[in-house]
Amino acid sequence: MGGRTVISLELDPAIGGNDKELDLGDVRTGDLVRIALQSSSSTTKKKGVKSTKSKKTSSAESGASTEDKNANKLEGVANVSGNSISVVIDEDNNDTLSSFGDARLWLVKLTNNVTYNRMNFALKKLKEAKSYSRIQEILLGQANASLPVVLPDVTFLDPNMNDPQKDAVKFALSDSEISLIHGPPGTGKTFTLIEIIRQMVSRGERVLVCGPSNVSVDNILERLKHHIKGNKLIRIGHPARLFQGNRMNALDIVSKTGDHGQVIRELREEIDQNLGKISKTRSGRERREIYSDVKMLRKDYRVREKKVLNDIIMEAQVVVSTLHGAGSYSLRNAAQASGRPLFDTIIIDEVSQSLEAQCWIPIMDFPDTKKLVIAGDNMQLPPVVMSKSAKTKDVLEKTLFDRVESLKEGEKVKKLLSIQYRMNENIMQFPSNYFYKSKLVADSSVAHRLLCELPDVERIEETEAPVMWIDTQGDDFPESSLEDNNKFDTSRYNENEAYLVFNYVKKLLEHGVTPESIGIIAPYSAQVSLLSKLIHEQHSAVEIATVDGFQGREKEVIILSLVRSNEKGEVGFLGEERRLNVAMTRPKRQLVVVGDTVTISRGSKFLHEWVKWSEDNSMLEFPDIGEVLEAY
Repeated sequence: MGGRTVISLELDPAIGGNDKELDLGDVRTGDLVRIALQSSSSTTKKKGVKSTKSKKTSSAESGASTEDKNANKLEGVANVSGNSISVVIDEDNNDTLSSFGDARLWLVKLTNNVTYNRMNFALKKLKEAKSYSRIQEILLGQANASLPVVLPDVTFLDPNMNDPQKDAVKFALSDSEISLIHGPPGTGKTFTLIEIIRQMVSRGERVLVCGPSNVSVDNILERLKHHIKGNKLIRIGHPARLFQGNRMNALDIVSKTGDHGQVIRELREEIDQNLGKISKTRSGRERREIYSDVKMLRKDYRVREKKVLNDIIMEAQVVVSTLHGAGSYSLRNAAQASGRPLFDTIIIDEVSQSLEAQCWIPIMDFPDTKKLVIAGDNMQLPPVVMSKSAKTKDVLEKTLFDRVESLKEGEKVKKLLSIQYRMNENIMQFPSNYFYKSKLVADSSVAHRLLCELPDVERIEETEAPVMWIDTQGDDFPESSLEDNNKFDTSRYNENEAYLVFNYVKKLLEHGVTPESIGIIAPYSAQVSLLSKLIHEQHSAVEIATVDGFQGREKEVIILSLVRSNEKGEVGFLGEERRLNVAMTRPKRQLVVVGDTVTISRGSKFLHEWVKWSEDNSMLEFPDIGEVLEAY
């Protein structure tokens, strides 16, 4: 972890027993957390996690509000693994660590304002700027993007690129300042970006690659590692937030383990040795002298560390970072020290899932950049915006993809990747027609793939159909909500529909489909919970999640449980077209829709067209509720 201290925590057996799972609530890997000693009064309180968002118990019971009273506390980044959690702290505080001993601790999730502050800072700079760079002018509609008359000749490094991908690469390497790559599901968007990055590196250019999340940029880094070796590829970010296999590319670790870091390693050792002497001496004068030495060493350490970080960044050809990580002090310092533009090109992946304000962070921090390449799909999930105001939500869901597309030359700088390598062409047809102007084409390698062609899968009617709709219209499959039954939060579920899904999963498994090949998507968390209880007890490898949990994923077969069935034709989340587009483009060989066609078709024009298309192009089944319940 780049010289950091890792504190490992697990549930106290005296509280939960050896087999009890650690309930971390909403604490996730990468979260900023604080650990502190519990007060003596807290040990008399009720055991377990309190129903608050900020406090989670680890190695202890829930604590009282000792946060302000207890000086023995440390802050760091959480790393969740199985039934334990570790907290990675920046400095080794021996006094605080030793005070913990075997005591019970509490863990608090902290609010992390860094992303907000960096977005706010970028927009403030944009608002107050006296002049703009060429790219900034184009994005603001004050100038037109250059359009190349002839695309450059390119010798492609990967021989497997198709023609639309090649066109996108050529345009990104052209004289145009801005390039927009539209990558629908399964069309190889990331594959295309890797080729663009490799081409730029081969030309001696320096590239900053960004995305909205650690997962999005780690996926790119994972592929780039095979082509760009050593310190030429650097990842900005806290090591605890990175994929484990990518940590050796982390700036913090490279700076402390590589040749550059030899001097600061020696300084760190000297500081530690001096700190060790303090505990062994009782003389106040000697302690003051040692503290004075440590103070000077730490000052020297910071100066040398800054130079080492600058040198590593300036020598790298590709720097990978989240969008808010692009506003880090290490990158800003390197930009100031370099004496020339730090990057030739900024690439933003998953731009359609990024808040536009996030995208302005690298654009404002590196204004001398000559080229901006953005990639995404505005027909899939937008960035997550939590707001009660519909106007605010609408404004914040407008992305940089939308801004570029709306420019005068928007359509001319946009390149559509039109050949998809995921879905049977029947599964692809409706999304292509409705969302992508019928421009998607299934590659011949996947166009006719069927579930029954998988090893050991029997050929029956259900495994031969690429698209099925199990129609639950009528009164036998009513939806329920919190008002009907208080066993789920404020969400909706459909119990009989869940039994129907369970029976279909059982049938697939009986005919040779593996649990790992099956994914189940529901629009409501309550339905996900119900399905998980029904299915995971026997078949834990079947993946069940909301649409958001399947973004960027794929399965051989996807079962889509629509839940909604009511007389008013209310469809809730199903009215969000992009959300359904994600759901129906996850399967490779079979899409099974379980839902009430009458209710769904009344929800919107889009849903009406989908139901109508499905009635003409899919295998329809009308289940008998008696048989469903009897089978269960």
